[in-house]
Amino acid sequence: MEMISGNPLPETLDGKKVLLRWNGKHNGDLFLNRVGELMAEKFKGVEIIKAWEVFPETNIITAHADKSKDFAKKLSGINPDVSIGANGD
Repeated sequence: MEMISGNPLPETLDGKKVLLRWNGKHNGDLFLNRVGELMAEKFKGVEIIKAWEVFPETNIITAHADKSKDFAKKLSGINPDVSIGANGD
């Protein structure tokens, strides 16, 4: 498996693009919707992007590395400053 390091987090989310990623499990979207609401209240000009609305085909749990890489490539094309993922249940 290829290991990569994450990017440094910005000091603030003011004016930043935040990608919310849900894998389709029950209630993960509810949690992320609330996270997005709270960020919009707290940070000026933050852009919240819900991956499940932009790319609905990524809303699944996959055990296939190639499919996961395809999802990651597609979502990175949004060019977010921060990505937040959540499972549910």
